[in-house]
Amino acid sequence: MKRHPYGCQRAMLWEIVMNLFRIVYYSERNHSTALDLRTLIATCHKNNTARSITGLLHFNGAYFIQVLEGARADVSDIYHRIAVDPRHINVILISATDARERIFPTWSMALHEGVDERSREIFLRYFSKERVDPETVNVDSLLDVLQDLSSEVV
Repeated sequence: MKRHPYGCQRAMLWEIVMNLFRIVYYSERNHSTALDLRTLIATCHKNNTARSITGLLHFNGAYFIQVLEGARADVSDIYHRIAVDPRHINVILISATDARERIFPTWSMALHEGVDERSREIFLRYFSKERVDPETVNVDSLLDVLQDLSSEVV
């Protein structure tokens, strides 16, 4: 049995029983509302660890792309809270699907912030431009981009 990212084999047994669920969403930052990313990520780590939620948040200063993985009810609950959070506007659910395994098993919430030259190269490897159109994006390509970006997260 492989080791659970939180070091607990019991949690791995729970994952065998539960349906692993993944969502990917896009939203724009509401610039009229204060945003403290460090506090947000600290809260995510605390809450997500308790619920065995994993994922990655990409924020480029203007928009968010986030992947959440875990039990369906927990992931849905978090998404519905995000959808009404005043820090987000124009929230678009890109994908909501059952998953066979976690893409980000070691991150209660990884943060990839900004777009540097390396990030641009990653986006342009999969897309014709570095801005993602949430209405037309291929979710598999987007997940590949986010996995590649996660290699930059410390």
